[in-house]
Amino acid sequence: MDDALLVLLLTAAACAPLGVFLILRRLSMMADAISHTVLLGIVLAFFVTHDLGSPWLLFGAALMGVVTVSLVELLGKTRLVKYDDAIGVIFPLLFALAVILISKYAGNAHLDTDMVLMGEVIYAGLNTVGIGGVEIPAAALKMGGLALLIAAFITVFYKELKVSTFDGEYARLIGVPTGILFYTFMSLTSLTTVAAFDAVGAILVISFFIAPGATALLFTKHLSHTLLLALLVSMVNSALGYALAVHMNASIAGLCAVINMLVYLLALLMGPKGAVTAYIRRKRSMRQMQRDLFLLHIGRHTAECVESAENHADEIGDHLKWEEGKVRRVSRELIDQHLLHREGSYYLLTEAGAATYTALCKRYDISEAVQCQS
Repeated sequence: MDDALLVLLLTAAACAPLGVFLILRRLSMMADAISHTVLLGIVLAFFVTHDLGSPWLLFGAALMGVVTVSLVELLGKTRLVKYDDAIGVIFPLLFALAVILISKYAGNAHLDTDMVLMGEVIYAGLNTVGIGGVEIPAAALKMGGLALLIAAFITVFYKELKVSTFDGEYARLIGVPTGILFYTFMSLTSLTTVAAFDAVGAILVISFFIAPGATALLFTKHLSHTLLLALLVSMVNSALGYALAVHMNASIAGLCAVINMLVYLLALLMGPKGAVTAYIRRKRSMRQMQRDLFLLHIGRHTAECVESAENHADEIGDHLKWEEGKVRRVSRELIDQHLLHREGSYYLLTEAGAATYTALCKRYDISEAVQCQS
């Protein structure tokens, strides 16, 4: 497997499950904030270590993510501002400080802000680690390890995460350590964010956090199903984005983010609650109502008299206030369903049609017509 694709798949696998909980907790914008403010942690750690390869940069970034969450929580709890507003205050401040520090004091340190934002996963294979004689991208090892750690965390604390996500008050009442759980979760989010920085960039990290989870939530009702579907969607989107980027010779991270967005929009339109699905459902319901009305009309007037003017092929449109084309379409659908047949110029119910007519009378609480005595 190509090194870049491997890194993409592992990054998607690490981000997507966390993203589901971020969305359910209404912290989607927090992911955006953390993905940018951890840059300040990287910069500050670099000033201490003067080594871009130091693991302390990862620690500093993760710590800054927790600081971001803490500051937003602290500001939000004052009730003077909403949480969204608090994020809007803290996130630009910390990110701007990082950019200022880089431009002012780290101009020769190769801390490239463009790479932090957009990344370039194609270079993942340049930094490898030898394991058992096999060269594996360092980014793949980091993201693979994080994906396993996140999977273990969600598996072990699944019930606690589920309860605290949907009903925090109840979780506290039954003794769930919601505070510790929340900050552990956000620390994992910070670690995942910064680990993906040099490979895929902040933009794709945000996309991986939000888009697959949002897509999965449109189709599922159970949390376990949502997590699995989000994981599948993120990995499929990564593979599609990678294939298109190679074919078009374009940015891999950019195309993966675009694919994530397009798949979400498609799901939004075509999903169970989507606009297109709702339109199709309404059309089907209208057509069924038209067939029901046609059957009720034919059944009632057939009962009155077989050769009723109401059932005449040339007259029924006037009685139902339908156009000729509509009458032909609905009658053809009923004939194809063996509920209606035509004798000469009259529409009549088949045996199955008569049974359906009786059922419709009961469903709509309509009294059946008395049979013609002629």
